[in-house]
Amino acid sequence: MKKYLVYFIIITTCFLTACDDFLTPDPTDKYPQSVAFSSVEHTKLYVNSFYPILKNYGLFGGEYLGGCLYVDGLTDIEKTAGSTIGIDGAIANIYATEPSQITIDQNSLGIWSDAYTSIRLLNEFLDGIDENATYSDSYKNQFKGEVHFLRGYLYFLLMRNHGSVILLSTLTSEKNNPRSEASACWDFIESDFDYAAENLPSLWSGDDAGRLTSGAAYAMKSRAMLYAERWQKAYDAASKVMDLKTQGVYKLNDSYADAFGSYANDGNKESILEFNYSYPLLIHYYDNLVSPGGDNPGYGGDIQPTQELVESYEKAGGGTVDWSPWHKIGATTTPPWASLEPRFQATVLYNGETWKGREIETYEGGKDGWVAYPPVTGGNLGYSVTGYYCRKNVDETHTDLVNVESSKTMVEIRLAEVYLNLAEAAYQLGKTGEANDAVNAVRHRVGLPDLNLSGTALYTQIKTERKLELAMEGQRYWDLRRWKDAVSVLNGLYVHGIKPVLGDSGFTYDYIICDDAPRQFLDKFYAFGIPSAELENNSACRQITGW
Repeated sequence: MKKYLVYFIIITTCFLTACDDFLTPDPTDKYPQSVAFSSVEHTKLYVNSFYPILKNYGLFGGEYLGGCLYVDGLTDIEKTAGSTIGIDGAIANIYATEPSQITIDQNSLGIWSDAYTSIRLLNEFLDGIDENATYSDSYKNQFKGEVHFLRGYLYFLLMRNHGSVILLSTLTSEKNNPRSEASACWDFIESDFDYAAENLPSLWSGDDAGRLTSGAAYAMKSRAMLYAERWQKAYDAASKVMDLKTQGVYKLNDSYADAFGSYANDGNKESILEFNYSYPLLIHYYDNLVSPGGDNPGYGGDIQPTQELVESYEKAGGGTVDWSPWHKIGATTTPPWASLEPRFQATVLYNGETWKGREIETYEGGKDGWVAYPPVTGGNLGYSVTGYYCRKNVDETHTDLVNVESSKTMVEIRLAEVYLNLAEAAYQLGKTGEANDAVNAVRHRVGLPDLNLSGTALYTQIKTERKLELAMEGQRYWDLRRWKDAVSVLNGLYVHGIKPVLGDSGFTYDYIICDDAPRQFLDKFYAFGIPSAELENNSACRQITGW
């Protein structure tokens, strides 16, 4: 993907900036569709200009809360350090404890305008390709498959936010369009992913490695259908991915820590859908925002694991840990961090852990530091407030954070998630054995013992495995919403950390509260409202119930 993504920077300059009228339904006279569809290579560049959609809404993008990495700061597993607007991560803290700040016109989780702008551009492509392109149908269908995937993806994100949206399948000058019934919206999303799956290859070669594939369409469909509660559809889509696994297209990496690299460059066959960056033309700032403060003093630590997440992990090899001896001030024994299973080790950095050839120091005066929440300055300035830092997705080989931005691959969907999608769908369909098998496949990779559960215990375990397997990947908040668990899990919650205290005789450990108010989640947040400007300009659209 890296090579052709350099090309889309050039083509996007024309499509999305210099040619302002490209954003309207009328074809631009500066780069007409007759040119865009005049050859396979020109159309490929046209399609490439849409790929940033994956970047913008992915973990390293900025469509949510000023940075998508902050979304799980609304949950029990992550603390964002800023407390004052203008400081990275502050909006997540404010939303988590002051839900009244979320309104129809002030919602940093909202994507309505940007998503529909992109949908209009995708529809323009789909309306124009059959009329203007003269090359073979096989190429046309392939390009349309990529665009149908991206449109289905955007509509899925809109449905995830609102539960019912306006369906626009073609360009239209009609401004008054009603919201469709939820079932029709999910039908539309399903059909877009089906079209993509049927018309995209399972693998690309050469410079095209990293483009959207049939496996990516099935994997994203399996995710979307869980939100739709279409269990058979989710099960079938996940099973298609497992068929590709059987054919050797995908496999779980032997090491969990290796699951977050590029399949196009690092041989990561667990990666199903990803977005590759290419320094210096295409970069992100995840390392600078998330790394321990000692890596780049005055920066980092914007997202931090909580003690609630840490205590969810099993011991290596299986078994639970009794954390009660550390639920106090002044515990004298080192917490059992080193004994926890590989997913913890690959996700969380803790005091004394080896990192970039040194030890992490999350105590006052330490290289990576500690500061109480809320920080006096409004931001943590590269200190930890929980006693932890995030390790997952941070590039340990990236040593010059001052002069070199990040270019690590963003993995959006990997095989382990599809196993868990399959497990959840199988559970809902009464396929208890298959649900256990899928969960156990994920557990085997990290050396945990098989489970043989049923009923509520199985469903609870599936949720726990998602929390741990996908921790800090931006899915926990959305999972809690779709399960309708957010109210029970979050209301009244204060997240915690463990503060190491260095004294003359070594460390003691304080169990600390890391919120300044209890977290809250309102019932109406299960479906966000629609911006008032949409209702003012569209008399056929009705507001979401509760807003």
